[in-house]
Amino acid sequence: MGKEIHKSNQIVHEAEITRQHARYKIPAKIEINGQLYKVYDWSVSGVGIVDLPDEIYKQKFVIARMIFKFDDFETVIDNLHLEFVSRREKDGHVIVGARFTELTPQQISILNQIISAYLAGDIVTEDDIIHAVTRAQFTQKKENKPKVEKKKVLFVLLLLTLFVIFLILFIIYLFYQRTFVVKSVNAFLDANMTVIRAPSPSYIEFSKDLKNKKFIKQGEVLLYSHLINGGMQIVKSPLSGYIYKIMIHNGDFRNVGEPIIAVLEKNYKIFIVANVLHKEIEKIHIGDIAIVELPNKDKFYARIVKIEFPYNIIEQHSKPLENIYNQARNYDKVILYPINYKISENLIGTSVAVTIDTMLNKVKWYSIIKKGGNKKHIESGNTNNQSINKIRNDEKNKIVKNSKVNNKNQKMTNNELNNSSTTNRNVNNDTNLGKNISIIQNKKTKKPVFVKRYCIIAASSNRPFKDKKSKEFLSKFNNAKVEKIGDIYELKVESFKTVKDAKQFITSKIKKYYKDAFIIKCKVKVND
Repeated sequence: MGKEIHKSNQIVHEAEITRQHARYKIPAKIEINGQLYKVYDWSVSGVGIVDLPDEIYKQKFVIARMIFKFDDFETVIDNLHLEFVSRREKDGHVIVGARFTELTPQQISILNQIISAYLAGDIVTEDDIIHAVTRAQFTQKKENKPKVEKKKVLFVLLLLTLFVIFLILFIIYLFYQRTFVVKSVNAFLDANMTVIRAPSPSYIEFSKDLKNKKFIKQGEVLLYSHLINGGMQIVKSPLSGYIYKIMIHNGDFRNVGEPIIAVLEKNYKIFIVANVLHKEIEKIHIGDIAIVELPNKDKFYARIVKIEFPYNIIEQHSKPLENIYNQARNYDKVILYPINYKISENLIGTSVAVTIDTMLNKVKWYSIIKKGGNKKHIESGNTNNQSINKIRNDEKNKIVKNSKVNNKNQKMTNNELNNSSTTNRNVNNDTNLGKNISIIQNKKTKKPVFVKRYCIIAASSNRPFKDKKSKEFLSKFNNAKVEKIGDIYELKVESFKTVKDAKQFITSKIKKYYKDAFIIKCKVKVND
């Protein structure tokens, strides 16, 4: 039979004032200066050593190794700093008490793991210690940190990526705007206009009922200037045109030079005057295309036709004792003509915003490129009102080739035309609004007959107006259609014999759908 095993108490408790931790009689040995000594009991704060020599005890401080040895396996805790604190005799042996100093977190973790396994019953004898030791992970315990869900991590990374991309694009945009884009400091719509002023201090009397938009002829009597000291002066119109604005009431007093009536020239053009910083003037050139934005957010294209000094040069030279060439000028004046866009005279004086993209102008982005009949990019200055009129005139010249041009209107009935053996056609040279020009061909040639009318154009572009909105707009008018004139597509709503009828139709029918419609002269095919 095997030897009787004497089971001693595994845990020894003492007063808290003498020890901070309970001592455990877990089998272990301790190595000091190369010599092994039996461990009587131990805890995470200290160890009791059996039969430790006096010469070692007197050293007070030593470095030792604690060994847990079982069969062919052992666990060693190195570099244990010991401080001897007590010495007592028990059961015929000398027990020296030593305190652990400078324990590392890893050493504490290993000691706690062996104690926990022993108390849980995983270690009951020396043979069972190896099983607990092999199962235990003698590492420092890590704090339980909440795991971040993978989806949240991906979402955060996506947001960061989008932010970086947005930031890069924003920086590129700012660089592009500062380098290539020129914007007007201020700009407005202007027109060819003459202001009639008071010739002397006097009371002004209108010669007739004058109204805005009324046509007046050159030399026509407009005003009577009744002088203060008696007498009267007659004021005649210096030009033919349309009254734009009357700035006084009949009978008002005006001093010499004060404005009375503003008159738009007969063939006036509405243009854009833009003030551009002088430091940016080198970026732009005559012929460049600009984007003009009205206060109602409508946009159209305009071409630079002139870059000039911002002030009246004659007045600058007239200033005494001043060298005008040494004056600093912050702005330069840029004149632009609209491209293929009809501007109402009601908008004259309206502030607008002008933007010139010098890079797009440099690469000719705004030019029309023909390849196999296809048009690319957007309209250029070649598609302005003058070019449209030129296209129309070219077509008219083809139709009226070999015709006789008379200065007076010749009225011909269809019966007379049928009996005629010639193909004479009559064209009126008078281009004033309100007069019709008939271009008629012999019926025997079986060619279409055209009559001059006034057409309402809702819009014109290089695109064929096949989008949904254009089709909906066309469906609201019986005679509406899209017609191609040269390289331009016109959205033609209706035609009339007089300008007055056309204007009434725009006011009553079109403005509630489209407010920028305009009137042009056109040829309308009539039935034979």
